[in-house]
Amino acid sequence: MRNFGFEERQEPVAQRTFGGAPSTQAPAQAAAAPTRSVAVLGPTLRFKGELSADEDFILQGRIEGSINHTQSVTIGSEGVVQGNIHARVVVIDGSVEGDLHGTESVVVNATGRVTGNIFAPRVGLVDGAFFNGRIDMGARQAAAQGPAKTAQPGVALSAEETERMLSSKQ
Repeated sequence: MRNFGFEERQEPVAQRTFGGAPSTQAPAQAAAAPTRSVAVLGPTLRFKGELSADEDFILQGRIEGSINHTQSVTIGSEGVVQGNIHARVVVIDGSVEGDLHGTESVVVNATGRVTGNIFAPRVGLVDGAFFNGRIDMGARQAAAQGPAKTAQPGVALSAEETERMLSSKQ
């Protein structure tokens, strides 16, 4: 897997007991863990328009339009999207024609096909994935710095402006 600023996140696994006496820690851990709802749209689904929600989302069908989610969006191996995707985490196993905007990360797995641009602070492309577009991992940093001054042809820059431009490209 080619990682571009992407570190694997380890999530805790619930403790289970098989046979024997039940663990007294398991119910306390289960009660303390927040419940996450997941919406799954099956392979026979055909949808046109804008889709938005606040829970995790798994698509195995076909969507023509944009997806705007506050949590994670997973396009399954049978999923097809023609439109842009905005979410906290975007995982692609299927096919997408459009831009991917991940506020946390974007991952294109081996079965994934993306034709479009990726905008995220962390990006992962697994060997075998098809990707045609550009990757922008600095959108959040550039927005925090404010608008960048660009060089105008035929207009001289001061020494300070030149130094600032050179240091921002490193």
